[in-house]
Amino acid sequence: MTVTIYDVAQKSGVSISTVSRVLNNNPNVLEETRVKVQKAIADLHFKPNPIARGLVVKHTNLIEVFYSWAGYKLNFQTPWYVGLLNGINEVVQENQFGLLINTIAGVFDPMEVYKKVFHNVVDGVLMVSPYLEEKDVLHLTANRVPVVLIGYRTEDKNVDFVDSDNREAAIQVVDHLVKLGHHKIACIAGPVKTSRNAVDRLEGFHQQIRKQGLKIPPEYIVEGNFLRESGREAMKKLLALPDRPTAVFASNDLMALGAWDSIEEAGLTVGTDIGLVGFDDVTEAFTPPYSLTTIRQDYRAISVEATRILIEKIQSQGEWKPRQILIPTQLVVRQSCGSKKKWF
Repeated sequence: MTVTIYDVAQKSGVSISTVSRVLNNNPNVLEETRVKVQKAIADLHFKPNPIARGLVVKHTNLIEVFYSWAGYKLNFQTPWYVGLLNGINEVVQENQFGLLINTIAGVFDPMEVYKKVFHNVVDGVLMVSPYLEEKDVLHLTANRVPVVLIGYRTEDKNVDFVDSDNREAAIQVVDHLVKLGHHKIACIAGPVKTSRNAVDRLEGFHQQIRKQGLKIPPEYIVEGNFLRESGREAMKKLLALPDRPTAVFASNDLMALGAWDSIEEAGLTVGTDIGLVGFDDVTEAFTPPYSLTTIRQDYRAISVEATRILIEKIQSQGEWKPRQILIPTQLVVRQSCGSKKKWF
């Protein structure tokens, strides 16, 4: 049977509150009593429950990870979800915290997120909400409960976040395509009105296009919504242009795969007639018939770093200096870009 604090109190002949003071190194305990309680703890092989112990000191030792995703249901089997959760769980276990997973998806009011996030009594919150507007994110982080954002970058210097370096990733993509000989490069952007990641990837794309001395017409930028069908429709528009691009950077893999479908439907070959690059490295990106060059995000590094920051923030005494960290990405080269040649 599990040994409890009640058993320790009974064996040592003291009250439960005295045992609690010994466990929390309270100085207001007689040395003789402290020794007696510690001997009872050793004899019974008692191990304090971190959550129950936390309640005594007004802490739950419980962290909430909250996922909100607009537009469609969460897929709990994606590398994005699993990678983040594995990293979070690793740090949580190391530090003897419990983990609560909470989600909301589809069409929802931002205030719905606020109510759901803070409905539970937790010591801190990891927010994975890439589609929330900045004003809503700042409203969430203004709560007394410590919050660290995952996968969301903000200009507010008082907010803690860990995200991929989306701008630098887009720069890598443009440089790679230019090295292959592409000069007419289009972009299927994400929903820039609602996604900071979409904004950063598009800004990185524009920045490096200018640095490479290239000029692209406005119609080379088509906005999608991170869903596959939007990539398919965006690619149809690009292929219908009188002077179509020779390469396309899609702001995520789902849109890139939709673009791939449109290219093949037009009787063209990806990697031969047109180059294609995605972002995320989802499983389908390297599952035949697809072989998509893409950007791989380090989900484990992002989640491990964010969770460590949150625990430090929870345990900090006095003033806290916010942490804002961007994790490098990796360009994964496959067949969808083709080899270096003269692109017309």
